[in-house]
Amino acid sequence: MTEVTVLSEKKRAQANRVLSLCESHGVEILAHFYQRSEVKNLAHFVGGSRYLYDRVLKTKARAVLVCGVRFMIEAMERLRPDLEILVPRADAQCPFSQMANASSVESIRREAHSGLRPVVVADIKASAEVRELADLSLVTDTLSDHDFGLRPVYVLPALSAGDPDKTNHIDWPSAQCQVHRQVTAEDALAVKRPHMKLAVNSLCQPQLRAMADFVGDSQAIFDWCAKCPDSQFLIICETGLVESLRQAFPMKEFFESEVEVFCPNMKLVNIKDLLACLTQERLDRLRSQDRLDSLDRLDSRDRLDRLGRLGSLDGLKSLDPVPDDPIQPIQRPNAEVGHDLP
Repeated sequence: MTEVTVLSEKKRAQANRVLSLCESHGVEILAHFYQRSEVKNLAHFVGGSRYLYDRVLKTKARAVLVCGVRFMIEAMERLRPDLEILVPRADAQCPFSQMANASSVESIRREAHSGLRPVVVADIKASAEVRELADLSLVTDTLSDHDFGLRPVYVLPALSAGDPDKTNHIDWPSAQCQVHRQVTAEDALAVKRPHMKLAVNSLCQPQLRAMADFVGDSQAIFDWCAKCPDSQFLIICETGLVESLRQAFPMKEFFESEVEVFCPNMKLVNIKDLLACLTQERLDRLRSQDRLDSLDRLDSRDRLDRLGRLGSLDGLKSLDPVPDDPIQPIQRPNAEVGHDLP
């Protein structure tokens, strides 16, 4: 990833403060490919949803600050209920994830399926209520990892990882990603040249998927472009992925259609939101938990003596705040950009 170079003095100071607070309190910033460049440039890890879920499972950080949308937060909370997850924008929602709900699941199970009980699968973009009712909830695995025999498989809201045209499943009919569906096959043909490889997000229109060299979610497209020996690619996916590809692989060329594929919900988070999320109250809670964990490791006598000196557990929150940092050139973390999951 490249350094932030076009920030105002105020934003540069805020960015330095964010990095300082994260370093001081053991917080990792995780950002989806579709986030603003100013956010991705401060993140420790950048990738697609599945890659970030894997990172949450493996992290030894005290907390993670997640720059994404609500379904990602809900999945991470299920994966790591023991981990403090900081959310910079609670209002960042994915409309696509809300297109299937509890009524959708009930409707599927009421239908006749030639005596075969349907399998309801919650995709990685499914809402929490769908995940609670589904037979299977995908997070770091994919549909191809499971065998359902001849039973009809409904993926809610729709299959977002892998090529849906090569998978035996049924999407919920009303679930469509309006961000990716707006690009047509004609739009791609207007830009594509014979030597270009075409990679298409799996939520795009069927006609567009049919002409692609590769179909997958943002992480799968990133991994495929990394391995592919070709040097020129036409990418039909949210524009943030193209930005990340250009930064990660400067020796390759990445093109987009004339129709801008832009997700406003993924662009809500900014540097100011990151700083506000790292409030004194949230950081005090992390400090307090550290002190409580330390007390738990003491034997009972030492614990009583220690508590006697402190007076009460309420005193654990009265810690000195981290002093403000002077404005300096931003020292970014060594950001890791999404690669293949093991």
